[in-house]
Amino acid sequence: MTSHLDPRQTLRRQLRQTRRSLSEDEQLNASTSLLFNFKEQLSYLNIDNTQRIALYLTNDGEISPHLLCDYFWQQNIQTYLPVVQDKQLSFARYTAETIWQKNIFGIKEPVTTEYLSGNKLDIVLLPLVGFDSKGGRLGMGGGFYDRTFANKRADEKPLLIGLAHDCQEVKNLPVEGWDVPLQAIITPTQFIKV
Repeated sequence: MTSHLDPRQTLRRQLRQTRRSLSEDEQLNASTSLLFNFKEQLSYLNIDNTQRIALYLTNDGEISPHLLCDYFWQQNIQTYLPVVQDKQLSFARYTAETIWQKNIFGIKEPVTTEYLSGNKLDIVLLPLVGFDSKGGRLGMGGGFYDRTFANKRADEKPLLIGLAHDCQEVKNLPVEGWDVPLQAIITPTQFIKV
């Protein structure tokens, strides 16, 4: 029986299942190694001048940036989380006192009336479903990050960095014209500068 899904949907389904199959210990070890690998890249990331970093709350087996968040708080860097507004993302400040609500996808978001647009951030750490060594990114399919950063030039802020498990790498990812390119991808063992 042939699949009625396009190749990207089929790949997305397979990679999501792969990352969901990771055990809690594997997830925690991956997050710890991700933090270590991130710190190894600080000279490239120029974090000394960074004031605002967006990250995400883990969902669906994504690699968790929670240890990165703790590190940013220790460095007095403001952290932000994406908030779905219409078909794009805005970003809300994330603190220990953040109050939560669930969005239309059942993912927690900060409750606030103060949002930043993506171009006000220094770095955005975004989740990936799949990636390749050329920096191709396969997201969940909603296009929220792509629409949010559609007009961003590569030399403008924010620096877009994808985070993923190593098992999410594919040899050659089919990339579409609307896919916003990343500047880097960080996994527990790799740093891919695009």
